[in-house]
Amino acid sequence: MTNKVGEKLDKYMQNSRESLHEKASHGKKIFPYTVYHSRIPEWLGGFPLHWHEEFEIILVTYGRGLFTVNGKEFLANKDDIILIPSESIHAIERNQNDSVEYFNILFTFSLLEENSESLCSRRYFSKLEEESNFRNYFIRSGTALHQKIFEGVKDLVLHREQSYSGYELMIKSRLFEILYHINQENILENTEASGSELNQALATGKKNTERIKKILSYTAEHFAEKITIEDAAEICSVSESRFMGLFKEQTGMSYVQYLNNYRLEAAAEELSDSAKTKKTVTDIALQNGFENISYFIRAFRSKFGCTPKEYGKK
Repeated sequence: MTNKVGEKLDKYMQNSRESLHEKASHGKKIFPYTVYHSRIPEWLGGFPLHWHEEFEIILVTYGRGLFTVNGKEFLANKDDIILIPSESIHAIERNQNDSVEYFNILFTFSLLEENSESLCSRRYFSKLEEESNFRNYFIRSGTALHQKIFEGVKDLVLHREQSYSGYELMIKSRLFEILYHINQENILENTEASGSELNQALATGKKNTERIKKILSYTAEHFAEKITIEDAAEICSVSESRFMGLFKEQTGMSYVQYLNNYRLEAAAEELSDSAKTKKTVTDIALQNGFENISYFIRAFRSKFGCTPKEYGKK
């Protein structure tokens, strides 16, 4: 990708690798809204588990890919829509040998109403910011909710280049309409739990999410070092068995799977530059936390469909 969107996306990916708490600025400060265009594996290897403050709407436009939101994994096809509430842990990966093309629409609710004490902010946006209120993050093509929001989402994608040339009012009107339908059909009203019980459940859920974010951030900085389940559990201040269950619940995979996958992604990035750096496969494996070279080659082939050496040549 050589266009401006590609350059922004490359910076976004670099920031994601350095810090899984995405702090990159999306859009302009006076208009916090932007649309990214991505294609896996042609432009990107994938997005590792990360999170950010913006609400995100993803529209798949070609192929199919794996999308994980708060531990729930979805195999999305053309025209499917994925909703990602603020601060939700999510990832995007290739599905076997498939390609997937999609658009990410990111915005903050301050774009729609700056006053957090306003009626819409208190009654609706506060709910939409809580991932625990969502019945489903995956809006499959053909469903009732999809039929109501698809044209609005598609309109935002089609006119993404006009976002700062007189189209701001259209963008805001489409977002209001999309959020109205999401709120009407996708927010789960909890009628069984009392207010105190619900607040306690939300507090526990947030605490557990923060624990997982802590180990994800630690992993991003120390993945090349030896990290045991005991180490990870201690970082999260829980027992080993509790940690393993919690990590699986929040991310949809075991911590060992996540750590190995992260190391493989990091190794793949280095292999793509190996012609310049002159690093060997062994060097790259060891520098990314793999002590057993034979295991590294097998795991790499399983994930990318070729050996590390073949990947470097590509």
